[in-house]
Amino acid sequence: MVSDDSNTSSSSSTSHFSSSSGYIPRSIDQIISRVNTNSNSTTLETRDYSTFQSHTQNSGTSELLMKSWEQSTLKVYNSSYTRFLNFCTLNSLDPSNITLVVFMDYLTHLFKIKPPLAFSTINNHRSMLNQLLLLRNQTDIVNDPFITRIMTGIHKLRPSSAKYKEIWDANKVFKYLSTIKVLPKFTYTALLNKTLVLCKMFGLARSSDLVMWSFKGLNITTDSIRDDTYSQVCPVRHLTTYLKSTNERRKKHQSDSVFINNDGTPLQVNQINEVVLSTLSKSGIDTTKFKSHSTRSAMASLLLSNNVPFHVVKKMGRWKSNDTVDTFYDKRIIGEKSGSFLNNVVQLSFKNLIY
Repeated sequence: MVSDDSNTSSSSSTSHFSSSSGYIPRSIDQIISRVNTNSNSTTLETRDYSTFQSHTQNSGTSELLMKSWEQSTLKVYNSSYTRFLNFCTLNSLDPSNITLVVFMDYLTHLFKIKPPLAFSTINNHRSMLNQLLLLRNQTDIVNDPFITRIMTGIHKLRPSSAKYKEIWDANKVFKYLSTIKVLPKFTYTALLNKTLVLCKMFGLARSSDLVMWSFKGLNITTDSIRDDTYSQVCPVRHLTTYLKSTNERRKKHQSDSVFINNDGTPLQVNQINEVVLSTLSKSGIDTTKFKSHSTRSAMASLLLSNNVPFHVVKKMGRWKSNDTVDTFYDKRIIGEKSGSFLNNVVQLSFKNLIY
């Protein structure tokens, strides 16, 4: 049995446990840095991160592993790992030896914590442990049905709740964007920022989706480009112009990413989020409450309120179930809805943009 006391600090409990090497990793960075990159071994190095970089043949491996995650993800994983380390020291467990029983006990421990942790928080801890296990090639534990069953049980007993009960009016953003005249004359940054937001809105896309958009995978039909009053919010027209403007920049890094910085390097999730939040703020949206991901709910709600078929919105958002759309994305729109603006805009054939 393990203790459920989550308030004991790691500093006061380190006497309960001493690893065979005398070294206890304090962050996920140190865990990664100590992975032996020899494909025939699953042991851990005893040297710290700097020593690993300076004195091993594979000095770049740790850095590459760290770059594979977004900074926001690493921040969550580091926080999760700190709690896991406290759990291990309190119960005299080796944090470098994650067995199936330890994994199950830890998930149970998280579920029993007071005040209760949300399912999404517990799932973040599960994801962090999965990454550590994958680094050690312990896929048998990652894929064990007991872990899946426990997470299913937690979700049923503590289902996720919607972050927003109401959502901002997407028309406010479109009206603001329509005042930014980047066509036909434009600066690269202004065109990039406007195109990003339009694609995120009309594509009901996550920021991570936009990062994954492939330049070679695009198929844009000319009949989907608007040249009327609403051309200033036509995502396809802006995207077409934007892609032409990136030709020279793209050659520098031979990047296949659709959205790139002025120097040709691919945009990252945090950069896209910054652009979106800046646009929302300038459109009069309360960004202390609504974040970048809220564009999915705002656009879905506006489309549904304008009688776009439910199955079409569901397909655009790539949601698997009707309940997901109903619970998390179809919300009451704050303020008055000026539907006439969207009724024209929504005719844009964004479905012709394949990614």
